[in-house]
Amino acid sequence: MKRIQKPDAILAMLRLCSYQDQDFMVLSRRSLLKYSSLLGLGATANALLPTLSKSSLKASAAMPLTMQLDWKFNVQFAGPLMADHQGLYADKGLAVTLKPWESGMVLPEVVAADPMTIGCAEQNLILSAQAAGAPIRAIATMFQASPLALMSLPESNITSLQDLVGKQVGVHVDGLQVMELVKGVSGLAADALEVTEIPYETKYDLLLSGEMAAIQCYAVDEPIGFKAKTGIEPRVLNLSDYGYEAYAQVIFAHADLLAQEPEAVKQFLAATFAGWQKTLEDIPGAAQMVVDSYVEPGSKYEDLAYQTDSLMLVADYMLMGIEPAELGMISSDRWSRMAERFAEYKIIDQAPALAESLASGFWPAA
Repeated sequence: MKRIQKPDAILAMLRLCSYQDQDFMVLSRRSLLKYSSLLGLGATANALLPTLSKSSLKASAAMPLTMQLDWKFNVQFAGPLMADHQGLYADKGLAVTLKPWESGMVLPEVVAADPMTIGCAEQNLILSAQAAGAPIRAIATMFQASPLALMSLPESNITSLQDLVGKQVGVHVDGLQVMELVKGVSGLAADALEVTEIPYETKYDLLLSGEMAAIQCYAVDEPIGFKAKTGIEPRVLNLSDYGYEAYAQVIFAHADLLAQEPEAVKQFLAATFAGWQKTLEDIPGAAQMVVDSYVEPGSKYEDLAYQTDSLMLVADYMLMGIEPAELGMISSDRWSRMAERFAEYKIIDQAPALAESLASGFWPAA
């Protein structure tokens, strides 16, 4: 096994404080202000020097880790953002940098290439990479079910998958095989639904015009956006109710990191889910924090009402089917069942062995 090379104190501090310009975009506004003296900002920098000196010394002793998210900063990641904002990672002896997704980024590839990066992604993407030999393991999950869903207009009276038989359903390229799985597990014939690939840009128009009876959506986000744009509250069919029992926002790490730094990984998870616990205790306050400190200026996520409503839905997916004490838990039986189902419906090439896919002992796993 290749040994992870840890940076010494100086390199750790440089990693935290001497980013290239584009990397500053991933820091919270609070963190950016904290380290602004390193950019030579005159009197402001001088005023901050005593604080920076102490924080830099503390950071140099902490283990640097990166958490690479699979989308932009918004309330879907309120737990780790809360942990960062309140210093929960630092309290665990970690210097964690949170990074939003960038165009073209494939999360399993990023983590496989850098053992000091921890990622989050959908279960099928992790399984597919593992089947191809990527040395990554799932260790916990943020969502207990996938928010992948179909939405329709209220006047259509579509309340079940059966109501879509013989109708046009628009999905994106990643939803084509998922719909095959959903139809198969639900006992519907392969041609029962007319499933068509549609682009993101015109999906709302296709639904409003009636050309599509239902369209693919991410249930914690897009129905809210659709209502804000059109004034219409759509009906939502959750695919998790029809055989798509996948986990979402699964946290995964490099096998080398798990083998060589298990305590650091445990502390990372403890801080992350402590952040989620604080988030769930005060959803409006957490949404405000995300909007004020992390959302990219000019983003649609600056809408506080939108983010608050979205976080309420996120909370449902965080706790779906479990008790609060089981936050983040992955069932090994369900993980394996979905791996086999993904392979059966050709969403992944093959189901990896459980021991090479799900790592136990880092966070509760049944």
